[in-house]
Amino acid sequence: MGLLLLLGALQACTGIKLGYNNGVDLAAWWLDGHIDFNKAQSKQVRDDLRQLQLRNRQQDLPDYAQTLRQTQTLVVHDLSTEQVCAVGTTVRGYIDALLVDAEPAATTLVQSLTPAQISYLERKYAKTNAEYRSDWLALTPTEMHQKRYDKALERAEMVYGRMDAAQKTLIRQQVEQSHFDPQQVQAERLRRQTDTLQTLRQLQRDPTTAADTRTAVRGLLERSMHSPQPSYRAYAEALAQQDCQGIAVVHNSTTPKQREAAVRWLAGYEQSLRELAAQR
Repeated sequence: MGLLLLLGALQACTGIKLGYNNGVDLAAWWLDGHIDFNKAQSKQVRDDLRQLQLRNRQQDLPDYAQTLRQTQTLVVHDLSTEQVCAVGTTVRGYIDALLVDAEPAATTLVQSLTPAQISYLERKYAKTNAEYRSDWLALTPTEMHQKRYDKALERAEMVYGRMDAAQKTLIRQQVEQSHFDPQQVQAERLRRQTDTLQTLRQLQRDPTTAADTRTAVRGLLERSMHSPQPSYRAYAEALAQQDCQGIAVVHNSTTPKQREAAVRWLAGYEQSLRELAAQR
């Protein structure tokens, strides 16, 4: 998905700085909610997260900011599907790089897990799956389209300001024509969860070296980001292409004033990231 609407899911620029500076606490809280750390694990995870954040702050945030600056030069013009997808590819590359950086810390954590904690994770998965079913699978097609339209409109107006009636109709058309399938998403979620639980239990069951564990963790992270299921990969690629096209269509309907708003919005994020990168 394009950087404009991807970042549109975030809060105001001040929210980015607040969230990033509290990122270690937030990430540790989220992980603890899935695993239920003991004291030693909690300390180790927080130490590892601080190191990851320090590296990200110093080495990666300037690159993110530069991507935002380059995007500002794009949004004053009409966009092609290919241009939107190119920005999305850059963003996905940043995410992949973060996972590579997190691999040593993830390996340390995996080596410390107990059978009880893996069972705790399994129960957490069951809870989130029930929430997903309620949030998406229980909806009628009309309800799902409305929910996705509301989210898309909110993000578009965060970037461009108020959208007019014709633009709202255009956004609704893009949503209704979308290949988004919550059943496919749920099937992939379940595959990832099963893969994770099986991998963790096998590592506990079979004697392994630290190198073996790291290889297993690397494979798990890779399969989590890039599904080994050909049918899901084809679905995800088709959906991404459609999203890029939809974003370009909506963007190309915007006025010069709306594009100026998008530039200001992106510039605010760029400034926030550069300020964060300068903090030590």
